[in-house]
Amino acid sequence: MALSCESYLPLSPATMHVLLALTAGDLNGYGIMLTVARHSAGVYKIGPGTLYDNLKKLLAQGLVTEVRGKSSAQDHRREYRLTSLGSDVLRAETERLSQVIKFARRSFRAAEGM
Repeated sequence: MALSCESYLPLSPATMHVLLALTAGDLNGYGIMLTVARHSAGVYKIGPGTLYDNLKKLLAQGLVTEVRGKSSAQDHRREYRLTSLGSDVLRAETERLSQVIKFARRSFRAAEGM
């Protein structure tokens, strides 16, 4: 029986950033680290240990798949690709976080009105 997207939530910040980095296309580990740093304007940096622990988990869950690097036949670097399930889970997490932000904004407005 397939799990629902919500069963993967909430995503850790590192997992969310890895999945977001892969929305642009296939990347190797170093490319993922650079993309995460660029997307967050350098605020969030993911180290190799955290990255590869997350990739191992994401591969096992079927959210990411490994593909052969396209640079050359001699290049054996692994590249990673977001799967359809991974994209659906990322979309569900984005929606969940959007609802949290909406609730927080309403709460702040209500508190300011007191």
